[in-house]
Amino acid sequence: MAKLKAFLLLCIAFCAAASFAASQGPTFENLATYFATNTFLVAGDNAYCTDVLGSAKVAYGLAEGGVTENPEGRTDVILTTTEHETGNLIPVGGPAINPVAVEFDAIFGITYSYNAGVSFEIFCEGESIYLDLTEYPNEDICIVYLGEDNSRYVMLVWGYGWQGTYAGSAFIGDPANWTTYTGNHMLTLRWIDANADGLVQMTEISVEDVL
Repeated sequence: MAKLKAFLLLCIAFCAAASFAASQGPTFENLATYFATNTFLVAGDNAYCTDVLGSAKVAYGLAEGGVTENPEGRTDVILTTTEHETGNLIPVGGPAINPVAVEFDAIFGITYSYNAGVSFEIFCEGESIYLDLTEYPNEDICIVYLGEDNSRYVMLVWGYGWQGTYAGSAFIGDPANWTTYTGNHMLTLRWIDANADGLVQMTEISVEDVL
């Protein structure tokens, strides 16, 4: 009887832990599962080409992580209603140029403040990351946010400028980082152009906040 009771308590504890984990929503270690099928990388229709360079990094990372179905590329204009409502979406590029990012920022509670020529700051779930605009374009920031909406998955990747967006795309495009941030769904990143070549290297990207 004692062994049966211990077994039942263990089962209850396991189920409670599983339920708690599920209640936390999607987390980075499972990206290959979330975006295995029916996935769309979405750029703003008016985005500069530099704003969407990171999409290739994300797509490559998904393939490296085990996804066998290549994600489709869309802009906010050519994304169909069905794709928008039922697809797993990865909006790349920020609210200034991507209306889909604006939409899901609102759904997930991501906001920002912009003081022209002075500062840009991103806020999410009690965390924030600040950019002194006098340092741009030698420094940039980014948010990577993974969420669930209407039984499908959405991952936002955007920075102040293209450098931040590319840094976030490169970082989350490395499956090793999915494992490093197991159990997490949000990262804020900072890129600093350490070698002053104007390009984004992985060694120049640092994580500031994790949720």
